[in-house]
Amino acid sequence: MNRDGSQNNHKSVPSLLKGRDTSCFNLRTVPIITVSGAHSGVGKTKVAEILLRALKGWSALKVTVTHREDKCPARKNCHTCDELKDDFLIISDKKIIEMKGKDTARFKEAGAQKVLWLKSKPQTLGEGLKEAIPLFKKTKGLIMESNSALKHLKPDLALFIKNKNSILKPSAREIINKIDLVVTL
Repeated sequence: MNRDGSQNNHKSVPSLLKGRDTSCFNLRTVPIITVSGAHSGVGKTKVAEILLRALKGWSALKVTVTHREDKCPARKNCHTCDELKDDFLIISDKKIIEMKGKDTARFKEAGAQKVLWLKSKPQTLGEGLKEAIPLFKKTKGLIMESNSALKHLKPDLALFIKNKNSILKPSAREIINKIDLVVTL
């Protein structure tokens, strides 16, 4: 029952998606919450951890899109841009996923049932998501940390994390109209 006394009208994910573009993936079987953000270091991973602690049995997908140029505009030493030899790669190796200090390890420590890391070139992200999402069909739901994934799918809930004085990075500006809830940290 809702707060106003009316009956809940819950619908299954497949019925909610009926008539929508699901070309990015075979009709998904789990609810998806995306956690996007204004810029690096804004708190996306922290919010994903909070959600994973609260949503028992849920899993997490870290999505990293390589930069379009040879030079990394973030100037970080993460090696994402120079390590991807194929169009996309789904990482499940426990040694990589549970590497101390990595977002994927934080997801696992927060209670994620399963954690995968999708690294993709921008032009093949849709294809990478199409392969990655079905790998979570045996979980209760999926928390996905990504801005760019919103260009390819409509999650059940799209969160956007920002700070009071955040300046939006380009990928954040591209998806801001697809956000359901903005969280200011």
